[in-house]
Amino acid sequence: MRLRFLDRTRGLIMLFMALDHALYFWSSGRVNNEGLPLLMNGNVTFNPIGSASLLGLLVMFLSSLCAPGFLFIAGYVLALSVRKRQSLGASNWSIDKYLLKRGLVLIALQLFIASPAFNLPLFVQAQSLFSVLTPGTFFSFSVLSAIGLGFIVLVAGRRISPWKLFSLTGLLFLLSQLFLPTVVRNFPLHQTLYKALQTILLLPVPFSSTLLVNNNFPLIPWLLPMVLGWLYGQTYQEERGVTYEAKRFALSGLCSLALFFVLRFLGVGDYLSPDGTLQGFFGLSKYPPSITFFLLYLGLVFLLGYFFFRLSQTSKLGQVLEKFGQSPLFFYNAHLWLYAAIPAVLARFNCLSLLAGVVIWILGIIILYPLNLKYQAWRLSHKSRYLSKTYSPVGTRLHW
Repeated sequence: MRLRFLDRTRGLIMLFMALDHALYFWSSGRVNNEGLPLLMNGNVTFNPIGSASLLGLLVMFLSSLCAPGFLFIAGYVLALSVRKRQSLGASNWSIDKYLLKRGLVLIALQLFIASPAFNLPLFVQAQSLFSVLTPGTFFSFSVLSAIGLGFIVLVAGRRISPWKLFSLTGLLFLLSQLFLPTVVRNFPLHQTLYKALQTILLLPVPFSSTLLVNNNFPLIPWLLPMVLGWLYGQTYQEERGVTYEAKRFALSGLCSLALFFVLRFLGVGDYLSPDGTLQGFFGLSKYPPSITFFLLYLGLVFLLGYFFFRLSQTSKLGQVLEKFGQSPLFFYNAHLWLYAAIPAVLARFNCLSLLAGVVIWILGIIILYPLNLKYQAWRLSHKSRYLSKTYSPVGTRLHW
């Protein structure tokens, strides 16, 4: 039940993600923290995009596809995986255990692999390592932990219809949008478990080693694209074929973009208001994600999926992207440490121009591609040995 156009779309998303992170470690002038809520003099403000070069804005635009697309496809692929397990006769308990295990593994990878890479500049530049080795630097949550928590939520969420689950998630998202300014204004200034819970569930915060928990991908707003992917994966009709699914993607993308432009021209649906410039029009709140942010970038993800469906199956570009998209977890963790290692050794982060950072990104992709192929060959070999042990003697059914 693997859909090749999804792998290709995810592959392109991951290359854009690598571009953003290469510049995070190597270059200055990168745009980040779009819309991050701050409390100033008792008033809630949201960080504007600010002035940036054309290249900086282009990188911001491309990288903004990554998180919503990554979570959407994660939810879609998970739905297909669960459906396959159900068709093979898996029990509810074994599926719940699978979801829980995968969720906890993703959270662990965030805490022990991904977040330490992001925190390398802090560790390298600190005068005293003990001053930054705090609960806040250890409990640094981000996109992998958001997906992991989403897996855990789906242990219960999969027991209701995907439409009801999406409606409930959408309602929680809208409530989070409505009440977020109040939450920011009443956010406790001291370290408390209550504050940590708010950060995990609702409120992205400026990174600080003094906090109990840091998180720029809180669960409630970022659960929406993952549950949307779950909805599409659960309602995919294999008997209608991939062509029908691609057309569903095309229609969804066009409707999403049309609604984005309507809301943006009306000046509603985002913490960052348009200011009459092209930069201001597309300068949307990502931390936290706004309605218009999701409409624009998920709309583009849908259209990319349709484009890659129409792209020839023998396309070299499509085949390369497909290889990247088939091992997202390996690529995510490997690319972070690849781009972070040399600046850490040299103690020279953000010392290059954006253009030079783009060159570093390309060199990294050239290195990562064969590593990706080797990992996939190893995984396929390991999976074949595992399946040979788990199939029954007559080879008709998996033992669960």
